[in-house]
Amino acid sequence: MTGAAGGVAGPPRHDGDWEQFTAIEGQAFATSREATERYIAAVRDHAIARFVFDADRVVAGALALPCNEIAGGRPVSAGAVASVCVAHEARGRGLGRSVMSSLVAAMRGEGLALAPLWPSSVTFYRHLGWEIAGEVSAFAVPSRALRGPTASGQAVRDPDLAEVRELRSAVAGRWCGPIERPAWWWSWRQPEPAPDLTYRYGWREAGRLTGFVAFRQERPTDRPWGFDIRVSDFWAATSGGLDGLNGLLAANGSLSPVIHFDHGVLPTTPDLVWRVGELNVETTGTNAWMLKVLDPVGALEQSGWPAHADEHLTFAIEEPSGSTHHVSAEFAGGSAHATAGDSGRIRIGAGAFSAWFAGAIRAETAARLGFLDAGPDDVATMDMLTAERRPWLPDTF
Repeated sequence: MTGAAGGVAGPPRHDGDWEQFTAIEGQAFATSREATERYIAAVRDHAIARFVFDADRVVAGALALPCNEIAGGRPVSAGAVASVCVAHEARGRGLGRSVMSSLVAAMRGEGLALAPLWPSSVTFYRHLGWEIAGEVSAFAVPSRALRGPTASGQAVRDPDLAEVRELRSAVAGRWCGPIERPAWWWSWRQPEPAPDLTYRYGWREAGRLTGFVAFRQERPTDRPWGFDIRVSDFWAATSGGLDGLNGLLAANGSLSPVIHFDHGVLPTTPDLVWRVGELNVETTGTNAWMLKVLDPVGALEQSGWPAHADEHLTFAIEEPSGSTHHVSAEFAGGSAHATAGDSGRIRIGAGAFSAWFAGAIRAETAARLGFLDAGPDDVATMDMLTAERRPWLPDTF
């Protein structure tokens, strides 16, 4: 265990610690006891957990959910950081920083290269080396706008989740940031049977699943009739799959005149904007996700890179704590070979390096803003390496 301000940070010791953490987590995120217990039960056996103890009492905690995150079309080992919380009466003592330092050490000890998260405070996580890696939005689309071309194929209720996983993997691989959900994550997010008023449909063309949508019906707050449809998963691999899912949702128009897409379900500029008849895809809220590259050598080597690249770069990646990662990397044939070095032509902050890795900031922009010190050739090379990366994190956790 490691010392903390007013407490000691370390892994949970017994069920009682988890019970105390569950109570803190529920209050911190304003969720019911039942919902919080259900969530903790789903992730507990798979999570890396670190708590802060004051005497024998849990006063703060955080979880990391081991998974892979797609970068450059390849899976990179990651810990999705979640449930960072401090007991209400213990705030202001630096316990959040203490528990995160302990969690980062634990993730590095497990060999994880990336740590994505959804921040409650961008400033807090920036001070720990995270940086904004992309934005997501929630959307509202009039049902009538989703009526488009008649799609070939047919809708299927409750498609085989093995096919859904294959479809999602194919579509998500085009982006930088999606979680490659492990089996337990699927069971958590798509439990069997589906909860009440939650429905899942696939779109099948020529025997192949080309689309999948999951949505729930909720009582509306703006009218005394019908229901609201809120989409929590939407994946389309073809134009037929996209048109088929759009038509399936539009068919509910008499009872749900607007279709709501949850935060992150669609990328910032979703494919459906090119298919609807009018410019009436309304953004109803925005959020940002952040990323920390825990292990630059591992992240560079596990990620994919442009096949035509034949470059050598050396980095000095500076952490807010004052430590520096010196990395030498050879990029060739779509891959990178990286090693720890003792110098670096490119001096860059850890947060800016993470944002560049995700494709969220260009090296030229980072240099102009003072986050990067490098020669013009190295800046151009960095921008070439991530030119095709489009950041998107569709999973919330």
